[in-house]
Amino acid sequence: MTDHPPLTERIIALAKHPQFYWWCGHVCLVFNAILYFTSVLSLHPYANYYKRAHAGSLISYGIVIWKSVGIPRRFDMEFIGNENVQYFAIAFYWYSYQPITVTLVPFFIFSLFHMFAYIPSAIIPAIYPKDSNSTVVQTCRSIKQYTDDHHEMAMQLAAYVEVVGVLGQLLLGVISFQTSILALIVFAHFLRLRYYLSPYTRQACNETTEKLDQWILPLAQDPRRWAQISCKLYVNIKAIVIRYGSATTPNNSNRSSRVTSIGSSNNISSNRSSESTHRR
Repeated sequence: MTDHPPLTERIIALAKHPQFYWWCGHVCLVFNAILYFTSVLSLHPYANYYKRAHAGSLISYGIVIWKSVGIPRRFDMEFIGNENVQYFAIAFYWYSYQPITVTLVPFFIFSLFHMFAYIPSAIIPAIYPKDSNSTVVQTCRSIKQYTDDHHEMAMQLAAYVEVVGVLGQLLLGVISFQTSILALIVFAHFLRLRYYLSPYTRQACNETTEKLDQWILPLAQDPRRWAQISCKLYVNIKAIVIRYGSATTPNNSNRSSRVTSIGSSNNISSNRSSESTHRR
């Protein structure tokens, strides 16, 4: 058996690495999101859990930006086109805004996978070196296999929550005067960037549009006045959205996969939530 440093030294070495605090941010988000979801279901929502959850995402994305981009000297299109910067910005906006439960769900999904992915790659080896116990090796393989098998489904689910859940909630909030129209504009711009950077978001947008077309466009043949008005309103809104989405966007060269883990310069592999490298 290979000799290993004492447990205390392994833990200290782990805590010295920035990725440990990146992981702590995800853990903070996951557990506070669970507490907030529970408080909402109990009809006594506790806003502090919501704030702490988004604070966890700010910590994680902030560390990634710091390690991959550094302190920006200018806010050019390359910086704005960075997916981590976009998610940091929208997380900060949700942190500053009144609680909207559904906005936590995509971050919760991403963080859940990051949290579990880091456990077999760093946490377990620091406590139980991989070659010291066959059970440890099997546990690490099982966790990795689970995250690999469910990764695509989770990323697509997160995209659908952003497109249908968050955007839908904001639209209803604006219509009912419970949500600021600024929140809708901010998220719409974020979603527009995601459409050009994320194949998951593009698929979610395209499939959602197809479903809406199937439901609403046939109303044009309905003789009832309200049905025809609804169809015309949908067509006009869709045309506006298409024009807005077709405006100038960040250069396609910025479509780098979403990296939410620290760079390889610190012997850390790319984040699992990235879309082209497996992503989030």
